[in-house]
This record gives sequence, C-alpha cells and structure tokens, in this order.
Amino acid sequence: MKPATPQEISLQENPEYPAIRRVKIKISAGITGYGIEPLEEDHAPIVFHRSWYESNGYDPEKLLAIKVAGASMEPGLYDGDWVVVNSADTSPRDGVAFALSFDGEVVIKRLFRTEGHWVAASDNQDKRIYRDRPLNGDTFIIGRVIHKQSERI
Repeated sequence: MKPATPQEISLQENPEYPAIRRVKIKISAGITGYGIEPLEEDHAPIVFHRSWYESNGYDPEKLLAIKVAGASMEPGLYDGDWVVVNSADTSPRDGVAFALSFDGEVVIKRLFRTEGHWVAASDNQDKRIYRDRPLNGDTFIIGRVIHKQSERI
C-alpha cells in the first residue's frame, strides 16, 4: 500500500470552493438593519466545496461567519467559536438558533414560541444569568446559524 500524498488545492477565488467571509456585524441603535465589517487580518475565510452549498440550498453570498462571544450558548457554542449564519433565512422557527440584533447587540439565541410570543433563549442552563427574553419590536433576525467551527471536541 502506498502512503497518501497530499495535494494542494488553491482556494483563492476558486469557484469549486466559494469562500464565506468572516465579519463583524455592526448594529446602530434605532436603525433596523446592520452593517458588515470584513475581518481580513489573520482570519482566513471558511470554505466548503460547491456541492455542500448546492445540496443545502445555500447561496455563498448570503452566508456570514461571525465569532461567538460569551458563554450564553454553552455547551453547544463556546467563546471564540465561529458560526456560519445564513442571512437569507430569517423566518423564526421553534427550537432553532439564530443570530439576532437584540437590544443593540448581536447575539446568538435559540428561538422558542411560547403562549403566542417568540422568546430568545440561551442554551446555557444557568438561568439566573442567562434568562429567556421575549423578542421586542426592536429585535430583528440577522440569519439562521447553519454551521459551527470549534476547537473543542
């Protein structure tokens, strides 16, 4: 048996491997919408083979990679993890994680429908610190979390 030999694949503008931009999302108080600030330095884009996008119905141009901050979504997401958000998917669904603009900050929360209202919940079970919060009129959905990258196993 021969040992496998690695082959280098150029990902720079390779149509077989569309890149997902790593970004910081900017929110302004009182304005519906958000700005995107690319994170170029020391942050290579996240890439998947074109077939992954096609089989899942994703448009690579609508996907954003954002860094997780804080412990509110542990044990599923940890501080420093990266998540891919589909900005084309903003319809709330029960039990699904979304990136939201909530009270002037970008958060990742799981949405639940209770008594006719949507609630943003943290996966962290310490509800003294991470309370469930009802969505208000200033909240908007940035997109559904569809993938995570983590150094934790």
